[in-house]
Amino acid sequence: MKKNLFYILVLYLLSSSVVAQQMPYYTQYNNNAFITNPGVTGTKRLLDARMNYRMQWVGYDGAPRTTSIGLHSRFFKEKMGAGLYYMQDKVGPAKQSNIGISYAYHLRFPDAELSLGIAGNFTNYTLIGSDITLHNTQDPSIDQFVTNSTWVADATAGFYLYNDRFHVGASALHVVQSTAEFYKADTTKKGLVQYTTQSNFTIGYNFSENKDFVFENTLFGSYAKGSPMNLDYTLRVFIKEVVFGGISIRLHDAIALHVGYTFFDNYQVSYSYDIVIGKLRTYTSGSHEFMIAVSHNIFKKQKSSIKNRFLHQKYAYMF
Repeated sequence: MKKNLFYILVLYLLSSSVVAQQMPYYTQYNNNAFITNPGVTGTKRLLDARMNYRMQWVGYDGAPRTTSIGLHSRFFKEKMGAGLYYMQDKVGPAKQSNIGISYAYHLRFPDAELSLGIAGNFTNYTLIGSDITLHNTQDPSIDQFVTNSTWVADATAGFYLYNDRFHVGASALHVVQSTAEFYKADTTKKGLVQYTTQSNFTIGYNFSENKDFVFENTLFGSYAKGSPMNLDYTLRVFIKEVVFGGISIRLHDAIALHVGYTFFDNYQVSYSYDIVIGKLRTYTSGSHEFMIAVSHNIFKKQKSSIKNRFLHQKYAYMF
């Protein structure tokens, strides 16, 4: 049963043009906002670097494994941001390695900032023949002894309106809707994978009646043609600016638990565990996600400007 899913996937890949949601899903989407929305570029501290690793649907053959690394900063009197990122997502016999560069322009208001961002990226899309399991090993349309790769160029756009207490953001991934073409030299195996635009939105609000306990509420949604809409609500509680714990509810899919620790003001480690409640719960023990973040005001003379840039600043330590 587990392998049949990927057999069907490969048949679609190699025999037709496929459109569906093709980006990985993050449980810690708030921490990974830079990867999914170029509008976030430069909105953190002067230097922000994050690394994430996700093991999805543990116990499921060929389940998704995602690694992402991002680095971004702000410059030109904090009016602009720029960043680099790398993401690798492997699902069964398919592997996507994506590298991109992002830019954002920041419009500053007394108690908020609006960041408008764009990003360009290249994806190396690979089909690994030896990882393909066939029901009919003599199928002439699929060669298990060949690994084929192709490069695809694409773009992303987004905006992010925020201060330290709230945010509203939206982005569109794969706006070019490029097509990955495999086995170009062999017409009997030629296959096309068309990227479709994925729309994301997020809204969040932080509040506290006691400075030692801050409640972070975030709602995230994503949609792409050919797949159901994802909707995820997360509540995390930060205790004394050091430790946080929380819970996520993902519609018809999973409940996730979060825990994290901030140390030396600039470093954070976090972990989340998804308890699958959807139809896949019989086949998996859940999903794991790990993140390491470094967010630093590297120039001391600019620290006060960054730390107090909002009129009603309350939660400057959060990153």
